[in-house]
Amino acid sequence: MKAAGRSYNTVYKKNSIDDRDSYLFRRSPKGILSCRGCGAVYNHARWALEPTEEIRRNVEIGAGVRRTYCPACQKIRQHYAQGVLKISGVDAEEMSEILRLLKNEETRAREKNPLERILAIVNDEDCLKVETTTEKLAQRFGRCLNKARGGKVVYKWSHRNKFARVYWENARQDSGAGILKR
Repeated sequence: MKAAGRSYNTVYKKNSIDDRDSYLFRRSPKGILSCRGCGAVYNHARWALEPTEEIRRNVEIGAGVRRTYCPACQKIRQHYAQGVLKISGVDAEEMSEILRLLKNEETRAREKNPLERILAIVNDEDCLKVETTTEKLAQRFGRCLNKARGGKVVYKWSHRNKFARVYWENARQDSGAGILKR
């Protein structure tokens, strides 16, 4: 039963308009879009790397297809990261294996959502920093590394969950000052 005379405050709920990615379309454009950077195709409110045969033919001949940049390519061009993975405690010979693992995971993620990509890989003085176009991809990388290599992973989300910082530290690292100890 509902309590009499009690009002409920819904101010805490998220405003869905503010939570949208600013690079995504506000309204779905009509027709077919083709990305100049990666070749992804936008049709019926969805980006795809492998469009249907009919859409692929239209893209090849240019019938009713507009050329633009997808949101992921725009983020890469403007260097707008929404997720960061910091990796520490890894030897130089292990680094190539970890990078291969992350590239494979990116390929699997792109099959589901072509807008999830690695933006940049930066080798800092004490860690490797991987910047991603979506916050979910950074989280996915952290889970992947934790599952494959063990270690310790920490997830930190910004306000409204639009930026993720993921810290992964190798389990075999000595008890020095790693990125998780700071």
